[in-house]
Amino acid sequence: MQKQILWTGIFFMLPISMILFIFLFLPILQSLYYSLTNWTGVGDYSFIGFANYQSIFTDSIFMDTLKRTLFIGLTTALFTNLAGLFIAVLLDQSLFTKNILRVLFYLPNVIPFVVAAFVWRYMLDANDGLLNRTLSMLLSKNIHIPWVDSPSYVIWSIIVISVWQMMGPVIIVYIAALQGVPEHLKEAALIEGASPVKSFFSVTLPMIAPGITVSVLIGLSNGIRIFDLPFALTGGGPANSSETLSIRIYRYAFQSSDLGYAMSASFILTLLVILITFFFVAMSRRYEVGAEGA
Repeated sequence: MQKQILWTGIFFMLPISMILFIFLFLPILQSLYYSLTNWTGVGDYSFIGFANYQSIFTDSIFMDTLKRTLFIGLTTALFTNLAGLFIAVLLDQSLFTKNILRVLFYLPNVIPFVVAAFVWRYMLDANDGLLNRTLSMLLSKNIHIPWVDSPSYVIWSIIVISVWQMMGPVIIVYIAALQGVPEHLKEAALIEGASPVKSFFSVTLPMIAPGITVSVLIGLSNGIRIFDLPFALTGGGPANSSETLSIRIYRYAFQSSDLGYAMSASFILTLLVILITFFFVAMSRRYEVGAEGA
């Protein structure tokens, strides 16, 4: 009987396992192999070992791009979660229009990044953009801030747009987590004299820790892997000041025709996302355990 159950399970798992192996694990292994070669995408290639990886870590352009990508990813995750949690707390209240507002806040996530980039490019134009024209009317003077044409502003413009577009799923996760907090715990805290703010930090926040973990991972993963928004908005400019790792990998592969080098860089990006994910999950679990123990 046990063997029959075992073979039945294997029978049902085999098709999806084969699909995963063919379309996921096999390409990963193949990419790992090509990252150890000087393949250009066509023709012959030679096995060069870890030469690509050694070259990448001595490439000043790559290292600058890595730092910039980490800054964008971490900052985007921070502000996405702060804004998302704040809005979720407001929407969790018994408001008549909360269902409508949930849809409105989620709508930006439905818009493709490329479409959003072109719209924001018009809005942030230094000479005739909607934002500068609005500021000019409010301040009664001509404002020509180069939001996407200056290295000083472009990173923050990308972060703001990313937060605006990524906030929808984060709000949904937080609302679901908040609705799972037992009302009697919050009422007990208020009866014992805790203020609403103290009740939130001492009762609600520890209870929604798993939701925070999921939301932060969404923000980190999307922020570090971001490609289409900065590419469509600025092309990585001006002077590569908004170039991310994904854009740099694209240039290695399709502008320099160095697929082996590009795959090495993509593996570093993948490893970076995995390490950050494991680190944050480990830290969040320690916090959750500490909260339960308290």
